[in-house]
Amino acid sequence: MKHGEFTSGTVVGAIGAAAAAYPDEPAIVDEAQTLSYAELWRESARIGERLRARGVTTGDIVALAAERSAALLVGLLGIIRAGAVVLPLDVTYPRARLRMMLDDSGAAMVVGHAHTVEPFVSDGRESCIIPRVFGGGDDLDGDTLTEPDPAYGCYLLYTSGSTGRPKAVLMPHAGIANLVRWQVGASACGVGSRTLQYGAISFDVALQEIFATMASGGTLVCIDDETRRNPVLTWNLMIREEINRIYLPYVGLQSLVMVADEVDLGAARLREIIPGGEQLQCTRALRDLMRRLPDCRLINHYGPVETHAVTCHPLGADPAQWPSLPPIGVPIPGNRAYVLDDDGREAPVGEIGELYIAGAQVSYGYWRQPDQTAERFLPAPDGHGERMYRTGDLARRRDDGTLDFLGRADDQVKVRGFRLELAEVEAELSDHPDVRACGVTVAGDEGIDRILVAFVVAGEGIDTEAVRDDLRARLPEHMVPAVLHVVDALPQVPSGKLDRRRLRVMAETGMTVVDSTSH
Repeated sequence: MKHGEFTSGTVVGAIGAAAAAYPDEPAIVDEAQTLSYAELWRESARIGERLRARGVTTGDIVALAAERSAALLVGLLGIIRAGAVVLPLDVTYPRARLRMMLDDSGAAMVVGHAHTVEPFVSDGRESCIIPRVFGGGDDLDGDTLTEPDPAYGCYLLYTSGSTGRPKAVLMPHAGIANLVRWQVGASACGVGSRTLQYGAISFDVALQEIFATMASGGTLVCIDDETRRNPVLTWNLMIREEINRIYLPYVGLQSLVMVADEVDLGAARLREIIPGGEQLQCTRALRDLMRRLPDCRLINHYGPVETHAVTCHPLGADPAQWPSLPPIGVPIPGNRAYVLDDDGREAPVGEIGELYIAGAQVSYGYWRQPDQTAERFLPAPDGHGERMYRTGDLARRRDDGTLDFLGRADDQVKVRGFRLELAEVEAELSDHPDVRACGVTVAGDEGIDRILVAFVVAGEGIDTEAVRDDLRARLPEHMVPAVLHVVDALPQVPSGKLDRRRLRVMAETGMTVVDSTSH
């Protein structure tokens, strides 16, 4: 298999072809071991056959709960090789939230380390334990496993829900294969290149970095959570491990940019930095960094969980020429973008409209939520029986077809690289016994300075820090408001609904990050 060649209809087939072509090349590196492609294929087959032997069948939901390691990646491949739909769980999330995802998805099996699956098997679920270090084992060789049908589901990812509950997106094999097929052909990083496994496993970008690397014969280098949280340690690891490519949200890129002056980049081997997940901002510090990495390209990706990455814009060689807010580019092959006005007609070039995506990467919709699926997944305007996804993002098309991203059209926001809907945070906050009413908004500019701000009408003597601690037990840290103000009443529009515009003004003018108990 030559670099850039991808003939399979699924990532399973593509990774199998890479394993056959490059059996001795390193596929995964973590602090405990290095696995070759032959070992990756064999060990993932063992997991897949164990799952099949225990009754897992095509289309079953199987959860993956493991710490960052080679075992996590082998488990991921093993689950989809069994024909199951993988539900990746971030084990750093609160247990109550993970249990809700398991219950909602109907997953009957959890794959992972003994200590990471133990909290979730008490409800009658079965577990499949992955060894931390591979080698030896049974004689299973994967002969009974076949490549999944491209129409089958590949993964289920939860995203913040507009009804106050997270909702899961079901992506078929054909959708993720289209993205990976394009990525393998478009990237300069192929056989023998090294990609940092930076993304959290429950973040769709992680699946892109994992599958695109495995399908091209490259090496995934694992990073532990402690190192990942420290940008200086991350830089040092990337230099030490000669990392060629990294995918990361803009806020993660900003954290690396802020400490780049503390690191000797002379030995850096980076060739591609691929931000996604939120609007890219080309700051002076980012331009300075890229000038210090003259052999590295900055490639802007865009795409919601419902379609994964669907547009691409490589920035030019001269950082001095980059705009502060670069475009998101044009759709990758197999996808189409529509910019529609309020009447559902194509907006003229240069005019702002809402962005809709159609084509190969439109997911099957929201798991067990037909009403919300029907609301967001609509017939494409040019017929042919295809569906398009209504992103809720505002965009503008240039004369050459390039798309500019202009922010959200609704109350969905991005904080620290994570997309969330304010209704979900408000639902959890309203559940607190001392909170009578609440409204949540954001303050600060897009990127690293953006925070969540909550306003609550509450009983006398409310302990706001205790309220935030209560939220931490039920929500990921990025969904816990950094600031909590107690007010007498929430602003309303004439219809009686919450006045979110006024709430945002209140947050911007009255916000004090150091004082989260301001009244």
